[in-house]
Amino acid sequence: MKRCVLCLAVLALFVGYLLRTDGAAPADVSKVLSVDDLAAEAKDTAKKLANAVASEESFDRAIEQKTIARGGGLIACLAQAIAEHKKGKDTGIAAAALRDAALGLRGTKTLDDAKSALEKVNEALEGNGGKAETEFAWNKLINMHRMMEEIEVRQGSLRRTLSRPRRLPRSSGDATVIAVLSLAMEADTHEVKNKDDLPKWADWSKKYREAMSQLAAAMKADEAEKAQGIFKASVEHCDACHEKFRD
Repeated sequence: MKRCVLCLAVLALFVGYLLRTDGAAPADVSKVLSVDDLAAEAKDTAKKLANAVASEESFDRAIEQKTIARGGGLIACLAQAIAEHKKGKDTGIAAAALRDAALGLRGTKTLDDAKSALEKVNEALEGNGGKAETEFAWNKLINMHRMMEEIEVRQGSLRRTLSRPRRLPRSSGDATVIAVLSLAMEADTHEVKNKDDLPKWADWSKKYREAMSQLAAAMKADEAEKAQGIFKASVEHCDACHEKFRD
């Protein structure tokens, strides 16, 4: 009897992982992320992308380095988190419209198209952009390779910051970004070739997300020693996942 109950529980969990990729985030974003931090990172990323479309030369470099694809995907994730957040409307951002605009920016191939898409991004950040559906599949927001590239960049930034911990609150956004991307990571299970490994993928993604949320909080509180310990543990989650699914 106990074995039967256990099997049913595992089956329910497995089905849950499959269905969750088509709806809301794998976790309640209102409980794990600050909406102000989400908004700040979305605006900061848009400002950085403005430099990428400043000229033909900078745009060509951005295309080569996948900067626009990565940045557009990141803003889409941040926007979706804001859209689902209970305090999302308090930001004044048209979150669903921002997500759609960011997705459009993500796939642009010409400078003119990128400029036009970025204008729509900025309009949505100001609260304009028309109506858009709030619900969106998290596994469709950012390409997995671009996600991992962004996480690698943010991890490097965190490692440097924590090695000489100064002004930690100012750098907490890196941890917030990784926490958001971890939601998309959990939802995007295409790297999991053996479906029996889905619970492992979800567990590592969850632990990584929780660690990054805790790290952001510790950094905002300027608790250097605690932040260093959390970051070290988070890297172990990354290494274990990579060893199983990528290496």
